Amino acid sequence: MENNNLIIITTPKLGIGGIQRATTNLSNWFVSRGYDVVLVSCKKENIFYDLDKKVQVKTPGFQYNTKFGKLIYYLKVFKYLRKELKNTNSKHIFSFGETFNPIVLLASFGLKKDVFISDRTSPDYNHTLLVNVFRKLTYPYAKALILQSTKSYQYNKNLFGRIEKTIIPNFIHSFDSKTVQRERTILYVGRFAWEKAPERLIRAFSNVKNRNGYKLEMCGDGPLLEDMKSLTEDLGIAEDVIFHGKVSNVSFFYDKASIYVLPSVLEGYPNALCEALFSGIAAICYDSIPHEDIGVNNVDFLVIGRDFNTLEDALTHLIHNEGERNRLAENATSIKHRLNDDSIGKMYINLISEK
Repeated sequence: MENNNLIIITTPKLGIGGIQRATTNLSNWFVSRGYDVVLVSCKKENIFYDLDKKVQVKTPGFQYNTKFGKLIYYLKVFKYLRKELKNTNSKHIFSFGETFNPIVLLASFGLKKDVFISDRTSPDYNHTLLVNVFRKLTYPYAKALILQSTKSYQYNKNLFGRIEKTIIPNFIHSFDSKTVQRERTILYVGRFAWEKAPERLIRAFSNVKNRNGYKLEMCGDGPLLEDMKSLTEDLGIAEDVIFHGKVSNVSFFYDKASIYVLPSVLEGYPNALCEALFSGIAAICYDSIPHEDIGVNNVDFLVIGRDFNTLEDALTHLIHNEGERNRLAENATSIKHRLNDDSIGKMYINLISEK
């Protein structure tokens, strides 16, 4: 007999990353409301984010290995998922990530479970041909497709036939911000990868003629980290840029920063920007991300054009304008009324209640 109080959530992995943060937050919210949650990871990896001990975690008994080809690895993932989904007495499955959504759908075929899939990347992202083909073949068997932004919804509106589509913004963790004196710090939180464009921020910071004592603090790691460290040396600003690597206490940095910058050129839904706003920081982002679903242009945060010089100008403006920083910081916290834990969590509850 199925347990309607039991939720299965599948995640590509458990380490650092946007999907991992979202699935961890969602799992925590479900158990806080009396649900039982089984969090099934498709990769064997240590848990990075704080996870409620009541959440039951499942991980594969094999490591990610492409020595024998990705096809063999994904077949092993399919077999593992099939076993876990079959042995878990739940009717509802939430699957996250375009690469693994098709595998979860295939693994659940014939098990009479409702699978709700969530696409997490920007519609501007170019998936491989194989991923697109499998999405086209498998998505129609999902109960619903969860999208994060209006932009993504419009893109996918007619792409996967009659499958129901709904917008649920990212599940953002609300930190308990401490009342501290804001320091002269510009903050970056994210992977050091091309789509996050950390080089833009470093070069813009370097070009600000009078930085008024501000430091740039960068939290995260990724393939471009060492290159970015070298860049600060080449630009002669190494003493003013601090690289913290992976951090588990990111709230500490949100609490003390005066300005937050998201220089990304591509985002499905920016967790870190939302967290910065929750924490009451004056924030800047480019208009290439789905900012319309987060706040109002230049009211909750500054939205600037894609030209490189606009970031330099925005930084200069905020560094030397305390009144504008305070206005943005005060308005930023209005996001709590729209994207708080309960508001987003209830959207998931309503989705499964209607099925």
